[in-house]
Amino acid sequence: MIKQWALMVLLAFSVSVQAQDSWQINLKDADISAFISQVADITGKSFVVDPRVKGKVNVLTSDAMDQDGVYELFLSVLQVQGYVAVPAGDVTLIVQQNEVKQQGRDLDTYVSDKSQELLTKVIMIRNTPALDLVPILRPLVAKYGHLAGVKSANALIISDHANNIKRIEQIIDRLDKSGSEELEVIQLKEAWVGNVVTMLQNLDPAKVSQGAAANANENTAGSIRVVADERSNRLIIKGEKSARERIRKLIEELDQPSYFSGSAKVIRLTYADATKLAELLKNLLSDGTGSAAEKDAAQAKGKAGIHADEELNALVVRAEPSLMKEIEELVAALDVRRAQVLIESAIVEVTGNIDDALGIQWATGNMDAPVAGTSFSNAGPSLSTIATGIATGDVSGLVGNGLTLGAYNEINGEVDFGVILQAIQSNSATNLLSTPSIMTLDNQEAEIIVGQNVPFRTGSTASSSNSNPFTTITREDVGITLKVKPHIHDGEAIRLEVEATAESVASTTVDGSADLITNKRSIKTMILSENEETIVLGGLIRDDVIETESKVPLLGDIPLLGWLFKSHSTAQVKSNLMVFLRPTIVNNAGIAKDITRDKFNGIWEFSVSDRLGVEQVDEQMNSMFRGLPVKSED
Repeated sequence: MIKQWALMVLLAFSVSVQAQDSWQINLKDADISAFISQVADITGKSFVVDPRVKGKVNVLTSDAMDQDGVYELFLSVLQVQGYVAVPAGDVTLIVQQNEVKQQGRDLDTYVSDKSQELLTKVIMIRNTPALDLVPILRPLVAKYGHLAGVKSANALIISDHANNIKRIEQIIDRLDKSGSEELEVIQLKEAWVGNVVTMLQNLDPAKVSQGAAANANENTAGSIRVVADERSNRLIIKGEKSARERIRKLIEELDQPSYFSGSAKVIRLTYADATKLAELLKNLLSDGTGSAAEKDAAQAKGKAGIHADEELNALVVRAEPSLMKEIEELVAALDVRRAQVLIESAIVEVTGNIDDALGIQWATGNMDAPVAGTSFSNAGPSLSTIATGIATGDVSGLVGNGLTLGAYNEINGEVDFGVILQAIQSNSATNLLSTPSIMTLDNQEAEIIVGQNVPFRTGSTASSSNSNPFTTITREDVGITLKVKPHIHDGEAIRLEVEATAESVASTTVDGSADLITNKRSIKTMILSENEETIVLGGLIRDDVIETESKVPLLGDIPLLGWLFKSHSTAQVKSNLMVFLRPTIVNNAGIAKDITRDKFNGIWEFSVSDRLGVEQVDEQMNSMFRGLPVKSED
């Protein structure tokens, strides 16, 4: 049942709101304080009224309202009077409209879209720049409200009545359409995409951006984003339709044939070899393999002319800008400081010889024509040699190495019987240590030879019919040879192609002639080593035993007595040959200085100063190694 009530001037009465569920309000020249008090009774809300809130109100309603309707009517009356109701916790503040910006409810509190309550809201803008909407929407916001744009978040902050904010959101939704920005691909036929993008940015930096730089300008009205696809010489643009049309027309004007075919440039190299690098780039650019798209892209870039200037160690390149850029990037990646590798090797050979010889020689009868006797040469000079020397008076060489004992018996002044005992034992030991070392670049073969240039006879003639006898010779290097090619892997492991050779001239000759015999030890292998790791490449251990026995048949086999009819010698040769190697990676100047200093100090340890004089060595070494510390001896 609907009940009516009215408030008249000079008539005051109270209504019990607990007993009613609908109200109809009619006021004329009512005091606003009394109106606020009645609304508090109806809605059950607590109001805190600013002392400056004063005035008279007139309200006429024809339909009954519930509590929410009465409260909305109350908010409308306050708005007309220049006041607002701002919820603040458990109470509602009634203040003047010009103070509403400093007041407000929690942003997460739900308010009906049709409500007259004041609130603050953050509206995110998806496509349109937020700052472009501020001047459009500001007239729609109440004078006592607030509207601001946040460029970094592309959002709007608005304070106003809930129903007005809802209306503004509807306007934003119609303006902020994703279709306003679309992607478009433009294929260039003559111009290079890199140059076109640069020109577009120079013309209007605030409106045209590229790649990651687009984030700075994407919220500017009429802005456009440009991405260059260098592989296919295409431009990808994103922006509003009008902006895209404007940029497309400009690009069509720029995409015209050039009056000049490419440009020339000199690229100076720091580490790489100009001749080798030019050949590499020519082979790379002339490679016709690949997909159809890659061939089209290569054709769009044009051809390149690459020439090497060996004196300046530079490349002279003539190419289209797109190809020029690619060549410069390749050169920058290839022209880098290469690591070096110091290879130290040790060739150690220990040789020992043991020779034992024992022999007895005798003869009976006249020495000019002996009746019987023995003669052996494997223990010393033979008896026949000794007899010949005595007969001719030439006694040089009659006594060999080792022990020689002799006895004889004379009859009538002539030797009737003679005997000679010869015994010798010799030991010899040889210790050969060669330590060749060499430094080279990574992947670069190096070779060091330490030895002699020995002549070998290849032909001769000494015939009496030839008036011009001659001998032809050829010279060969005989000594220590180290040839190595390093390959560094992962900065630590090193793969080495090694060829080590040790040659020497033997003391023996061929059949007593002038021809030489050389001893040769060679290793050719490929190994994998860690940095500064000493490894063994290979070796040879040899033990040769040669026994020689000369005897008279049957008689020489008689126990004990048989020594009068035989001679025995034993030769034993033992040799041990080992080859060691240690690689060291030298990838900076500091390591190179440390290695050089160690080698320099090794010269002092070799007592060079004792042979040349301290002052002379100081002068020579300081001139060779400027800036390196010199080791001094006390």
